[in-house]
Amino acid sequence: MHIDAEVHFWKIDKGSSNLFIKNNKLLNQHYLPEQITQTLHRNAMDGCIAVVTDNAEVETRFLSELALTHPEIKGVIGWLDLYDSKAGEKIKDFQEYTPLRGYRIETDGKKAPGDMVMQMLQDSGYSVDLTLRHDTDIIALSKWISGYPEQQFILQNSGYPERMQSPSPEWEKQIRELAKNKNLSCKVSGLLTGSNPKSWKPADFYPFLNILFDSFNIERLLFASDWPFLLLAGMYVQWKSLLEKFTENFIPEERDKFFGENAQRIYRL
Repeated sequence: MHIDAEVHFWKIDKGSSNLFIKNNKLLNQHYLPEQITQTLHRNAMDGCIAVVTDNAEVETRFLSELALTHPEIKGVIGWLDLYDSKAGEKIKDFQEYTPLRGYRIETDGKKAPGDMVMQMLQDSGYSVDLTLRHDTDIIALSKWISGYPEQQFILQNSGYPERMQSPSPEWEKQIRELAKNKNLSCKVSGLLTGSNPKSWKPADFYPFLNILFDSFNIERLLFASDWPFLLLAGMYVQWKSLLEKFTENFIPEERDKFFGENAQRIYRL
């Protein structure tokens, strides 16, 4: 099964709090499954993981309900305030949404959900998607991840490198430090999103990809598009083709892992 490990869906309304989306003409419109279904099929993808864009429980409910009526959504990564004292109760309440496969948290590496919450996530088979901040303490984050060796963690958007230049030594150091944790995987996405739409070329991404594949190896990397954000710099087929070209010398079993089997295993699809 070939799986896109991160796409986003939303309906625009006056109450939306995401200013980046509201202030961007391309993004400030509805993005729903019917707008990507044919694209997935044309690119030999069997389905996708829908991931929340905003930190809002209502978005978790919205995506979970979408998944019930759109079979191309194989799983949902939602949001709850896992730092809240009532997080355990909310996890139990949200178990009614069977498409849920985990939760996304934004982390600075210093503040972390409590042990009880982490145990509940693990017992429920939920993964934790990590959104890094500009001030994230990587050493503290790595230590926290290592403290829960049975928990599946997934790093979003290639660890958020600065894409207007070649890989920075700081980003590479962070990636290699985090990758020491064998329970941490990484979505290969976000690189195209941050590129100049008029001037990027495939070779620009190879230094980043070389570091990611060397650090995490094929067992812990997941193909992801970050659609519709990637539309800011290119088309779905361009990103998929770029990664197919990069992996063309891999054996078929390795390519299958990267383009879907890893996501299927890690998210328990």
